[in-house]
Amino acid sequence: MTTKYSEERSDEVSRFSVSTSTDLTIQIAEREGRQFILIKEQHPAGTISTTEHTIEIPAALLPELKRAVAVLEENFGDEDEPDQHTQHHPVSFAHESEAEFAHILDFYHIVWQYEPRTFAIEWDDEGNVASSFTPDFYLPDHDLYIELTTARQPLVTKKNRKVRRLRETYPDVNVKVLYASDYQKLIDKFAASGAFYGDGSV
Repeated sequence: MTTKYSEERSDEVSRFSVSTSTDLTIQIAEREGRQFILIKEQHPAGTISTTEHTIEIPAALLPELKRAVAVLEENFGDEDEPDQHTQHHPVSFAHESEAEFAHILDFYHIVWQYEPRTFAIEWDDEGNVASSFTPDFYLPDHDLYIELTTARQPLVTKKNRKVRRLRETYPDVNVKVLYASDYQKLIDKFAASGAFYGDGSV
């Protein structure tokens, strides 16, 4: 059966050649109000093909796809780059508190990864991912995910619901929420140690 996507949304994002007879296209498509990323094998005019493949990825998993690409770039990049236990590669943090927390982890020589995995936590009736959750940090030596929560209460309540759903869906995953009061105590303790620069920045 052929999957029907909305004709109103089928934007081609990229097209590149894999061989002289095969191209790959990356498209954004929509079906029943949900967006998808389509990676489709295309055969230029004049070629004969007996097979055609399409990979469909829910747009809700885009953060995980971006991190997977980043990991691939690291693994296939310069062999002289620092190993995974050094955190000198550039990271674009979503919030200043995350950069502060990463600085604390570095100070205590705790290995960390920033948003390394996205977990699907809710699905619709057809099995498509309806909601996902990406913890802020993962500490591989401790097999522990850390989620920082320093936002206003309505967002904290929403995040707590996602963390609860994550624990229910993936009982083997260890995740800890660091609330605003806990985080501030950590920052105060760290600042008292003199680890911050004189202007309070990290």
